[in-house]
Amino acid sequence: MINSNALHKKNILFILQGGRGGTLEYVKYLLKRLNKEKYETAVICHGEAYNELKSLGYNVHAVEMVREISPVRDFLSLMKIIAFLLKNRPDIAYSHSTKAGVLGRLAAGILKISNIYNPHGWSFNMKVSSPKKKLYILVEKIASLFADKIVAISESEYNDALAKKITKKRKIVLIKNGIDLDKFDKRDGQCFKRFLNIPDDYKVIGMVGRLTRQKSPQAFVEIARLVHGQCLRCVFILVGDGGLREEVEKMIRKYNLENNFIITGWVENPERYISVMDVGVLTSQWEGFGLVLVEMMACGKPVVASNVDGIPYVVRDKVDGFLCQPDDVQEFAGCILKLLHNNDLYESMSDSACRHARDKFDLKRVIEQHEKLFNSLPNDL
Repeated sequence: MINSNALHKKNILFILQGGRGGTLEYVKYLLKRLNKEKYETAVICHGEAYNELKSLGYNVHAVEMVREISPVRDFLSLMKIIAFLLKNRPDIAYSHSTKAGVLGRLAAGILKISNIYNPHGWSFNMKVSSPKKKLYILVEKIASLFADKIVAISESEYNDALAKKITKKRKIVLIKNGIDLDKFDKRDGQCFKRFLNIPDDYKVIGMVGRLTRQKSPQAFVEIARLVHGQCLRCVFILVGDGGLREEVEKMIRKYNLENNFIITGWVENPERYISVMDVGVLTSQWEGFGLVLVEMMACGKPVVASNVDGIPYVVRDKVDGFLCQPDDVQEFAGCILKLLHNNDLYESMSDSACRHARDKFDLKRVIEQHEKLFNSLPNDL
């Protein structure tokens, strides 16, 4: 329950789905860093997100929200959110990602509660059929009628909202993503590298992300096959887990890469794995921002990433690393090999990436802009 005794504080309710990944990390940052003297927080979610936030001591309430469209289950979820809002009357409901965003906007809008939506990558930018894309655009337009503000985490997301006429410009606020710079730095990863039984003279190429269709981990394995053909003394790390893990493991065995590949599963401390990487990779098919790229860059790792959606606003091509077409594994492999074989190029991109991440993507700015946004909306009456 939201603390109604904290009358001088604004009560913020975060609404999100149940999976791990960038959205959950984003909300965790906000919960941790928002000024506790000004804001009281609670969260509606389920599944892995619920368990993790509960274990961290946050005020969490379970409402299941399924990823796929399910009229009956979606209606039941909506009713549960409305019931919670009626009972607790937060000042602001802040919804994250598509399904939670639709249900949260509708529930708060119906009850005239101030509400904010953060898509974390528009659903209509996914690789789906044209009819589905049109449906997603229509749903976003309708749901956005109920929102007071929409937060875009990248220029790409902001521009897409205006181009597709999702809502009026006055409703959209650009708050570019950021990271906790104290957590990610140019630390020496040699000790952890030895802990992972990776020889000191081996190069490490790594990717952090869910093993799902969006992140295209199969492409990472194909890239590993090509790079390993030119650089035998290298290891590939996939930091994450997901529904495609079994398929990825089959590919690794097919290409005889078992001795050169590590899949970590879910980890609480990706920065340790990033510290051992020489090159960071992200093979996403679509990506609202790509927070992990900033984390890698802040650690001084040049990155090779897909040239999609918000990523070009994060990574400067041929400055902080390279941008490639998402399905062009030959291009990815070629860019990685350039970095591994050209030390001057590597050092230049490493320094540029680190400076860029630290200058432009500090979490403190994200918190300041959110607090300004929260203060601009009226309290629930």
